[in-house]
Amino acid sequence: MLKSFDGRWLTLLVLVSALLCLVGLNAAISGMQIDTSPRAVELSRTVAAATPGDKSRPATIGDMNLPDTLVRPVFSPTRRDFVPPPAPSTPAAPVVAEAPPPALSPPSIGLRGTRTVGGKYSALVATDEKTADWFAEGEMVLGWTIVSIEADRMSLSAGTSSVVFSLYDTAPKATDGAN
Repeated sequence: MLKSFDGRWLTLLVLVSALLCLVGLNAAISGMQIDTSPRAVELSRTVAAATPGDKSRPATIGDMNLPDTLVRPVFSPTRRDFVPPPAPSTPAAPVVAEAPPPALSPPSIGLRGTRTVGGKYSALVATDEKTADWFAEGEMVLGWTIVSIEADRMSLSAGTSSVVFSLYDTAPKATDGAN
């Protein structure tokens, strides 16, 4: 057991007793109710003289013309965020709907052929009499986007307009009624 009561045991005993005292004090404080209401504060003569009201009672911070955020307790658990008063409503300007863009005429191109490379179609598109290039889906031709390419046709779209070019027909077919 213990041969002697040396300084290490005494230090340990003091630390444990101090810790127990702090735990007891914390338990006692945690059960107390904290009053967060504003208190009367003695103000200087110049501030007290500047505050209107009854001179028989002491002036409080609430008597001064301060913003609400300074009058309310800052660290109160029941404190609410400041809500500014609603702004006066002004009549909204009427919304004018924009006219839809005019339907585009189909581009002057020709579908000369299609091919499959790696399971994906591409189209041979002639932009004039002498020039033809290969295009894949998603690429742009004269401002129109290639939507789909099949073995014998190609679909293009621009805005709300769309058109289908066929390999064997000479005239493109507008799918939304625009020509």
